[in-house]
Amino acid sequence: MKTVHFYRFSISWSRILPTGRIHIVNQAGIDYYNNLINELIANGIKPLVTMYHWDLPQPLQDLGGWANPQMAEYFEDYAYILFSNFGDRVKVWITFNEPDSFIRGYGNPRYSPAVNASGTGEYLATKTMLLSHARAYHLYYSYFRSLQQGKLGITLNIHWCEPLRRSTEYIEACERYTQFRLGLFAHPIFSFEGDYPQVVKERIKKNSLSEGFKSSRLPPLTLEEIEYIKGTWDFFGLNHYTTVYGSAGEVGSAPSINRDVGVVTSQDPRWPSSGSSWLKVVPWGFRKQLNWIAKAYNNPPVLITEIGFSDLPGDTLKDIDRVRYYTSYMSEMLKAIYDDGCNVIGFSAWSLMDNFEWNRGYT
Repeated sequence: MKTVHFYRFSISWSRILPTGRIHIVNQAGIDYYNNLINELIANGIKPLVTMYHWDLPQPLQDLGGWANPQMAEYFEDYAYILFSNFGDRVKVWITFNEPDSFIRGYGNPRYSPAVNASGTGEYLATKTMLLSHARAYHLYYSYFRSLQQGKLGITLNIHWCEPLRRSTEYIEACERYTQFRLGLFAHPIFSFEGDYPQVVKERIKKNSLSEGFKSSRLPPLTLEEIEYIKGTWDFFGLNHYTTVYGSAGEVGSAPSINRDVGVVTSQDPRWPSSGSSWLKVVPWGFRKQLNWIAKAYNNPPVLITEIGFSDLPGDTLKDIDRVRYYTSYMSEMLKAIYDDGCNVIGFSAWSLMDNFEWNRGYT
């Protein structure tokens, strides 16, 4: 009985293109991933490939990384190498994993690549990432899809935000939280009108002017760019783990994304805990998040690319708490599918093996 239908893994850009650019291709890297892909297929397991999971080649970071708009062209070149070498067997591609996570490294020294450009660097990186994703999508559909017959999407991450009180102010705060953490990336790609969410544009511009800038810190998308990015998807990849309560309030320094969002988050101490302080077990939030995406973006096919639970001390062998986590979250997912009509097409556990965390290693 086959129990594993697909295996999600990422490709290291540096392993394929050591300088980050197309003029030097590392054949040993190509061979490495060919061996992996072939072995998966030989065992009836479909490869699901993430093209970028945060490990940018250092020579490209030296040029400014994702804050440099030239990176979009380099990413398209990288995508061309991947499609050319692996696309005959890889039928599901994810361009980026969790842009909300890696763009933070352009404004917060605690996150790689530790660029201290708070409130500006993140938005520069966001625009470059969106154009990079779109270039990879258009490349695939123009030159590869007719022969390879694959699909391409992006994976976004979000905690469900539940209003701490049922008041307009708190409801608007949670909607703002979701639009900044998810809509900033999803709205340009998945919405009918494209572009950044209106509330995001308005708040960043208002804060920018009050801080003494002469224009918004969020670089605008031109009409041509809006049309180019809009609709560049075959599915919506979703990473979801937990839920927060949201209320209106100022947090963070000025300028910063946190100050722009203007939401104070908290969690209920009664919610079951995990081995990570932020990861509380709140399965009902998963169902609500799936419904939000379905309503906001006309019910796109959603592939759950990450969902999981970090062990509590002493629970690493019996896995009782992880079993409860998955059982309860999958139950809420099934309600979203069969009771609410949400279009969920797959579910991937995070993760198969011990997880390396950027800020915490294997601890």
